[in-house]
Amino acid sequence: MRFWLRARRAALVMPACTVALFVLTLLTRNASVGLPSLLSGSSASVVVSMFVPVVVVSGLMGCLDSNLPAAEASGVRPIALMDAALSVGSVLAASVAALGATLLTGDRDAASVGRNTAFLVGIALIARVFVGQKAVLVPIAWLMTVVFLGFRSRLDPYPWTVLPEPVSAPHAAVGAALALTAGIAAQLSISTRKLS
Repeated sequence: MRFWLRARRAALVMPACTVALFVLTLLTRNASVGLPSLLSGSSASVVVSMFVPVVVVSGLMGCLDSNLPAAEASGVRPIALMDAALSVGSVLAASVAALGATLLTGDRDAASVGRNTAFLVGIALIARVFVGQKAVLVPIAWLMTVVFLGFRSRLDPYPWTVLPEPVSAPHAAVGAALALTAGIAAQLSISTRKLS
């Protein structure tokens, strides 16, 4: 376990990313910015905290990509399950940090940071099957797609966007849960393929 933590750098990177997420969530409370939207014909009002989960996603992808393939292929430890636990644990830690920021600030947008982290981690893990280390860019591409194509009007996002939806939107919670579940399944399938 110690060698896995050291190889993944998870004991240092993920707590730092979670603290950064918490601080950024506090700093971006109630902040929104008008960004150009190609479909609405005007600017979309985008909550700045929508971008905060990228910190945790990029840290997690860096940890998962810092593996030692030869040692892991010949080892007896359940590395695939440990990596999956790291992914789920990172999302849970981010959700707790977002909840803490919500309780401190009373900002409802801060509560959606945990859900958004789950969604972005999920799509990054799915993309990792197809593009490997470049998967860290997929959440950023999703964010840009949401900003430019995801709004019907200034304050009305399409349901498929998930990220700008209010925390009370059930379809966004279901989408995040499905993305994370599919991402964990994809992560386990990558590890299983590497071992065979």
